[in-house]
Amino acid sequence: MTTNLRRPPTNFIDPDAIIIGSGLGGLALASTLAQKRGLKVLVLEAAPMAGGATHVHEVQGYEFPAGLHSVGDMDTDINPAALNAWTANYVTGNQVTWSKMPEDHEYAFLGDEGFPWYSTAEENIESMSKRGLGAGDLAGYFKLENEVQAAGAGWALTKLYPNALPLAVREGIYRLTAKTWRKYMQRDTHRVLKQDLGFSDKMAGLFEYMYGNYGRPPDEAPFTMHAAVMYHYRKGAYFPAGGPSVLAKTINTVLEACGGQIATSTPVDQILVENDRAVGVRLKNGTELRAKIVVSDASAWTTFMQLMPREVSERHGYVSKLKTIGSSPSHITLMAGWNENIDLPAHIVWQMPRFPELQPWDVAAGDRIYKSQMRFEGMPAYLMSPSARDPLYGERCPGKTSMMLLVEANREWTLRAASEPGFRAELEGKFKEHALKLMTDRFPQLATRAPSMLHVQWPMGCNPHAREGGSYGLEPSAARFLEHTHWLRPKTTIENFFLVGQDAFMPGIAGVLIGSRFAYTAITGDLLHLVNKDVSQFRPQLPVSAPNEAPDLKVA
Repeated sequence: MTTNLRRPPTNFIDPDAIIIGSGLGGLALASTLAQKRGLKVLVLEAAPMAGGATHVHEVQGYEFPAGLHSVGDMDTDINPAALNAWTANYVTGNQVTWSKMPEDHEYAFLGDEGFPWYSTAEENIESMSKRGLGAGDLAGYFKLENEVQAAGAGWALTKLYPNALPLAVREGIYRLTAKTWRKYMQRDTHRVLKQDLGFSDKMAGLFEYMYGNYGRPPDEAPFTMHAAVMYHYRKGAYFPAGGPSVLAKTINTVLEACGGQIATSTPVDQILVENDRAVGVRLKNGTELRAKIVVSDASAWTTFMQLMPREVSERHGYVSKLKTIGSSPSHITLMAGWNENIDLPAHIVWQMPRFPELQPWDVAAGDRIYKSQMRFEGMPAYLMSPSARDPLYGERCPGKTSMMLLVEANREWTLRAASEPGFRAELEGKFKEHALKLMTDRFPQLATRAPSMLHVQWPMGCNPHAREGGSYGLEPSAARFLEHTHWLRPKTTIENFFLVGQDAFMPGIAGVLIGSRFAYTAITGDLLHLVNKDVSQFRPQLPVSAPNEAPDLKVA
């Protein structure tokens, strides 16, 4: 059975459902509709590769994930309640193996001092208690994480209220059922750590290290977002064996077995709407395809500002709503490769901003200096070795070692670089110089080895068509999860038209997997699907090939 995704739609006149965009949320929904409802689903992807955050870039024989670097809680034997793991297993037809990372799966660096971060609260409390980090109610922090996470159910249900239910009633239910979630959504992470939990400056800085995972500095990031992300790793961190691209490949085999297809290099020009009902899409080449169900996984901004007829978006209020919420940050990435096997650790390194005029634990101030002054020598960064994390990497890329470093990009840089090639070249040169130095600082094994390949990719978002290159869709602000939650949901006010993906639920791999459950429920009315631990009956006829099939990135 073919796993080739690079072809236009074939044998599709009237599919049962059309999904615009092949991010993991859209692919998971497509697989679920195909398996549970027997629908013939056509997924349309504008790019030459499918998968969104699960896509893998190939550069000169090396592989680099576009966005999936680590996922928490992916083993149903360890945690039988892990719905994101149940979802991943179901939509891929049980064809993906998740490799568990070390218990100290991440290291946070305040300046040049590194601290391990473990999966369990107990290990973290024991480790931090020995490091002289100062005051802080460690047990209280993890207890609060639990409370915030538990209160999230009230927020999640806002995604399913019927459109006929008045907005005031929806908001009233939300306030009643998600009090703790809402309370800490309105308080920033730094203030909660310092004021509520009595953390010292250094202890607070350590706990703030993962702020890059939700795209908001700690003195602006809602504590609820912080708690949800951190809680997500309590049962361990995982990476897909064979690389993230196996998710799109395995889902493709399921879809094709059910009569569906992922069609890449097939951009949509416009969503077709008749009498306030979505009836299909028109492709860039003029072809019109019709379906009873139309879903967009192309981000809320792209959907309502570019693909939906403007008059429809304005009449339904989506244009005015989108004007009041910004985009998430984009990323710049240095991809490095060595033509030798180098023994690198599988853990991720988070480097907090380091500037001589600041204490290394003053994370928010350091982030502002970096972004306002473009000082890459002290940039906050995220470092990860794909070759070390994937146990099958050597089979696909024998004799090769890979490392990547990501940093957030200032919005103004992204916009300016698009029109000023000289500025872009200057920025990328400075970034490359300091990124390579930081790689060798944190991984001394690389210090005496010159890389065989270096490539800067920017913006390095999961969606190449995203507004301002944003990696997480719309901005992860408190407003997004409070007042905007009532329209950022699967069921739109346009009949037969739905959203799926990061904007419709929560950013991140686990967020879009769980969000695909909510989208399925919104489409079908099957409330039990939200909690069902379905086991796929799909049985592959051929093994799924591990190598990525998308063309190499062009390197100047």
